[in-house]
Amino acid sequence: MLFRNSYMTPGPGVERDTPRKTGLPRFFELLGRDLPNLYKASFLAGLGGLPAILLVGFGISTKSILITLGGALLTGWLVGPCLCGAFDTTLRALRDEAGYWWPTYRRAFKANFKGSLLSGIVFTAIVSIQVLVCTTLLENGVTSAFTWVMMLLNLFLGTGFFSYYWAQMVLVDTTLSQRIKNICLMFIGFLPQTLAATVFQLFYWALLYLLMPFSIILFLVFGCWLPLLVGLMIIYPSMDRVLHIEETLYERHKDDYKGEIDWGNPEEDPDDSQS
Repeated sequence: MLFRNSYMTPGPGVERDTPRKTGLPRFFELLGRDLPNLYKASFLAGLGGLPAILLVGFGISTKSILITLGGALLTGWLVGPCLCGAFDTTLRALRDEAGYWWPTYRRAFKANFKGSLLSGIVFTAIVSIQVLVCTTLLENGVTSAFTWVMMLLNLFLGTGFFSYYWAQMVLVDTTLSQRIKNICLMFIGFLPQTLAATVFQLFYWALLYLLMPFSIILFLVFGCWLPLLVGLMIIYPSMDRVLHIEETLYERHKDDYKGEIDWGNPEEDPDDSQS
């Protein structure tokens, strides 16, 4: 029953040109409408990452970089497609896109499966090494300010990079070089948003790490949907502004639904439509 199509009884309509809510009102609006879908996508992402967590966790507990890296390389291929599914679900919620969750999730998973295999392995390997290094520093009581500043900078750059990377993977069809170029431009160009989104995500994952094993309960409740939702809420408006995501999707799909759905093109002048 977990993956049954979600259905909500239609409520009062929203005026055509009503701007989207922002901040906490927008957050709670998304929770009230899309939490079941966000949670299911998060559950599958956690399930896909479980082999990596077990093998990499064993490598970290034994302080073996070979086991840690080997576990990441062996299991990271499944992490990529599951992350794409979670990012796709979250971004559809942010676009207020209608549709049944399971068919769209499955379609996104299949569409990004091959393209995300290597990315998932690289992502898992980098995160695994970062966790191993942080664990080693904490256990050895390293207090060097320079060492920790470099480590935090590394975590910040990595988290920000992959947030933009996975979002682009499910949003736009482009080459790897263009994707990386976009990441660099957006990372720097939207630095306040990048900083806010990355700090929140790092705080969340650091809290789970420091509270282990008690944080398992916290993870069962919030999974990865909370840091994903908050992080993407912060950076998505800027991404949409420069990549023209919703405008492109509108142009791509408007003919498919002609006569069935009024997409309400935001660039169309209401007065012109009446003339």
